[in-house]
Amino acid sequence: MKQLSLGSIYHMPWLEYRHTTPDGHIVLRLRTGRGEFERVMVRIANHYNYPDPFALGQTLPMTVAYQDDLFDFYEIIFPLADPRFKYLFLLYADGERVYKLDGAGLRYGENTFDDISESFAFAYAYPAAPMPDWARGCVGYQIFPDRFRRAGEGEPGLEPWNSDRVQSEYRFGGNLAGICEAVPYLKELGVDMIYTTPVFFSDSAHRYNTFDYYQVDPLLGTEGDLKKLCDTLHKNGMRIVLDGVFNHCGLGFAPFVDAREKGRDSEYYDWFFFDDVEACGYRTFSHEPYMPKLNLQNEACAAYFLEVGEYWLKTCGIDGWRLDVSPEVWPDFWRKFHAMMKRVAPDSLMIAECWDDSREWLTAGDMFDSTMHYMLSRNLWKRFCHHSIPLSAFDAAVNNAAMLYPQRTQDVLWTFLGSHDTMRMLTRAGGDSRMLHAASFFQFTFMGIPIIYYGDELDMEGGADPDNRRAMRWDNVEGNATRKHFKKLAKLRRKHEALKLGAFRTWHVGNDGLYAYERFTDTERVLCVLNTSCEEVTMQLPLPEPLRSQAAVRDLYGERSLPVWSGLVEIKLSVGEGMILK
Repeated sequence: MKQLSLGSIYHMPWLEYRHTTPDGHIVLRLRTGRGEFERVMVRIANHYNYPDPFALGQTLPMTVAYQDDLFDFYEIIFPLADPRFKYLFLLYADGERVYKLDGAGLRYGENTFDDISESFAFAYAYPAAPMPDWARGCVGYQIFPDRFRRAGEGEPGLEPWNSDRVQSEYRFGGNLAGICEAVPYLKELGVDMIYTTPVFFSDSAHRYNTFDYYQVDPLLGTEGDLKKLCDTLHKNGMRIVLDGVFNHCGLGFAPFVDAREKGRDSEYYDWFFFDDVEACGYRTFSHEPYMPKLNLQNEACAAYFLEVGEYWLKTCGIDGWRLDVSPEVWPDFWRKFHAMMKRVAPDSLMIAECWDDSREWLTAGDMFDSTMHYMLSRNLWKRFCHHSIPLSAFDAAVNNAAMLYPQRTQDVLWTFLGSHDTMRMLTRAGGDSRMLHAASFFQFTFMGIPIIYYGDELDMEGGADPDNRRAMRWDNVEGNATRKHFKKLAKLRRKHEALKLGAFRTWHVGNDGLYAYERFTDTERVLCVLNTSCEEVTMQLPLPEPLRSQAAVRDLYGERSLPVWSGLVEIKLSVGEGMILK
């Protein structure tokens, strides 16, 4: 008989293991050792159905949704007329061994007594709040305003557009009018939403050291220019998310100036942390004295920034806030901010800048809707840039990422190849555009919101901050093969619901680097096939149903048909090349 790692069996009646969908379906998940059980069932009962609730209940099969190198993650999604229920799991191994797992723990035997009081409970399965429909699976584009596009002559003293002096003290004069001019370009590329780094008054090019949260930086334009940009985007079916920096401010922020000058006599003194943790005498972002940390446990300080968030939602009609350094901010402030956003603009999106596991901030639904999914990014870099992990390890990381959050959250996670805080993807890949193409193929055919960092579609390079903030290469637009690649991916994503909103399942993980995975909804199913290696790959790939029963499959990306023989299709992919089979 197979040896079982019983310690691998795990369920938590919360978060990703037990939740609801916006349409009221129940989602239950269970972890086991990989490949150890022949089948897993869940037994469900209403504890108010006396005298024997389980006799009136039902037993339903679960399927393996995700796998990593150690575990299988079983899942079931089902409707339930009465949302009050309790449940336990039945695990069937070879040799007719059966185990039960309930709230009291794991025990052996299928016919042992099931005590309803010791079963896992879902007291009342209220439907989850839906995410904004416009955001689910859309295509995003990150803009660093000073370096994106300059309309007009600009002010004296600005850097030439081709300057290599990219440090934060040098201004290039990109402005809101320039972004507005670029809307047709972005629309043609397939962008549904833009995200801009901060636009408020500051003395740096990055503007993360804000002086005035109610004033658009004059180099960028005016409040009227921001309103015009929002309106132009909306008329073109696009959305805009602004960057809110509420963890810290700049030295010129009036309350900080007052607190620093007057000390404890200032009404703003407790808006900050004056102590000896940092040599400058107050706490900061990182160890940067020019970015004093804000104390959002202070009610007056919190009220001020809640009003800031509400002001820009109302006056300019922005569609969301991305919140900088969000894990270091007092959590209750984010609960208040989320409630404010959904009250003022129910269709808005609230995004965390969290580089790590974000379940604390996302899954309960009372703080953020989404996060910047750097956990996925790091594994994309390892596989496609550094070639430091085998495909099996990459697939395990992808499955763990897919398991980490409910599907409603997966639909709106921001997936990045690079950002203003990281090296550009092409530079990280040693200038190999084939790896940029491969990684972006995966990004656009995976769950979430793929975010293009401005210029990546034009083969822009850049090392660590600030070199990753070079001026946009508008001279490299025409005939650019990478731009054509991104444009095609965005078009396919918009056209095919399975790519935009479908679930994810691994299909094939080859030692030769060939990776195949399904994306599917109730009405559409596609198979994505990608060469993640540095060599050409050729093989006869077995197909899943219903593709294996077809006479031929269509490659949506390559716009060609391939014959199917005995459930197999011949795959021949060059380095970084992918196909989407339907």
